[in-house]
Amino acid sequence: MKKFIWILGLCLVSLFIFGFNAYAQPKEGVESVTSTFYATSKVLPLEEGRMALTYEGFGVMISDTGEGLFHNATARNLGGLTIEKGAYNDERGWGVYNLQTGDKVFFTYTLTGVVRPGGIGTGKGTGTLTGGTGKLTNIQGSYEFTRTMVRSAVEGIGQSYTKMKIQYKLP
Repeated sequence: MKKFIWILGLCLVSLFIFGFNAYAQPKEGVESVTSTFYATSKVLPLEEGRMALTYEGFGVMISDTGEGLFHNATARNLGGLTIEKGAYNDERGWGVYNLQTGDKVFFTYTLTGVVRPGGIGTGKGTGTLTGGTGKLTNIQGSYEFTRTMVRSAVEGIGQSYTKMKIQYKLP
């Protein structure tokens, strides 16, 4: 009986030392992430060489290390911009990351860049993590990103990939 109690005690101590640390999330972190997106859009032609555009995008995020808070997350965003002679400096968007844990992280972003014929182009931007759900309710953070728009596989759908560096702090 003493041996059983001693083994049980040892198991409990091991669980506290090793078990809880295995599932603990870091309170803050930095992740490098690559995402791919496809988007549908509505275009409003304005005067010559100028247009307004709104879009809805859907994406998948993969952490460059293969692990982390945003690894295998999906994303949905809505945004808009004005393109004038192939350049835009007023793109704004809002969205949500859906994490594998079931929690959500909300974000906003701004972006500037260029678009060439065929929807090919590049842009640089910054974003802010504005909150979340569940264990991430009061998450705070920011990110910088570079978006590369590629020739789409299907007419009427925009496709791109994004390289991001996300800094976050958990409550």
